[in-house]
Amino acid sequence: MTLNAEHFAGLIDRDRLIGRLKNLVRTASENPPGEEAAAGALTAELCEAAGLDVSVHEATPGRPNVVARLGGGEGPTVCYCSHIDVVPAGDHALWASDPFDGIIADGRMHGRGTADAKGPVAAALEAVEVLRAAGAPLGGTLELALVSDEETMGFKGAGYLVSEGIIAPDLAIVGEPTSLRVVRAQRGACWLRVSTTGVAGHGSAPERGVNAIRHMSEIVLRLEETLPDISHEVLGGPSINVGTIAGGAKVNIIPASCVIEVDRRSIPPETKEDVLDGLLAAVELAKGRFPDLEANVEVSFFGDSFEVPEDSPVVTDVAASVADATGAPAELIGFRGASDARFLFESGADVVVCGPGDIRVAHTAHESIDLAELERCALAYALSFARLLAPAGAS
Repeated sequence: MTLNAEHFAGLIDRDRLIGRLKNLVRTASENPPGEEAAAGALTAELCEAAGLDVSVHEATPGRPNVVARLGGGEGPTVCYCSHIDVVPAGDHALWASDPFDGIIADGRMHGRGTADAKGPVAAALEAVEVLRAAGAPLGGTLELALVSDEETMGFKGAGYLVSEGIIAPDLAIVGEPTSLRVVRAQRGACWLRVSTTGVAGHGSAPERGVNAIRHMSEIVLRLEETLPDISHEVLGGPSINVGTIAGGAKVNIIPASCVIEVDRRSIPPETKEDVLDGLLAAVELAKGRFPDLEANVEVSFFGDSFEVPEDSPVVTDVAASVADATGAPAELIGFRGASDARFLFESGADVVVCGPGDIRVAHTAHESIDLAELERCALAYALSFARLLAPAGAS
């Protein structure tokens, strides 16, 4: 579909866009502990003000997920999904200004959630305003899913909406800070718990016991050996990281137990079974040195990797819209982290991740967003929605 990007750009209300983002940032919604109720109420109000039909769904009381729709008909359902929760701001003294004040300086808004992901949310709301003001015909349904719980893996947010059948889109855009690059593939995330069991004894006679920490150290050394030698064109290779370790009761006691938590990132076509088999292989390699090693491996969480073909309409139309909004070809990339995109992909939708903001400042005391980029994103979203929902035969 051919669209007049200049006309759409002229319909953006910068003050409205920035004002909404400031209000969202000032409405704290830290997760954990999961305090999104006020932000959810504000988001529902903003969606209603934008002329959307709004419903609110909660997997847990006080953890709202706002679903807002526009259009209808027999065409596709296009879902825009982003999140209203933010990671904790931490020590406010580390910030140059109050993290929930939304201070603007040098063309940037500063504060927790500006980039991750209230900036994308505000841009999507402005895109709806532009779409309606332009009178763009919609041959299907535009659906905004503005959710809680993304920062703690999303099972009470996007995961809940998908599992309950509340949303079941054909195509989807997930709003995260990608610097307006278009993510068409995402690594999977798997968290595993490995425990070793030993025999306690007096630390002065280690030969009389079985040291669970010593056994675990051998497993840790073997983990990278079990990573498959594979690579993906935009995701690179898989990775593994030991994030926590705990063991022993006292310095002069032979430790009878040790536990590690492992973060394993996968790439297509790896499966949950492939990841688990790799951990078990590390245990077997460790047994080559310690035949009496006893270990248990459990999967705490698993999210699949995914990739969408470059010629999928959601890839080509969003890329074309970003190019129109920025004046430069869109960059197609892979996403190393996890996002709610996996739920939408698992539901059957072709999905991309795209939004304003730099992921490198997310989760830091320097989080901010370039307001000119925020405007460009609102335009890119409006053009994307119009392209993806153009009535059949429209040009």
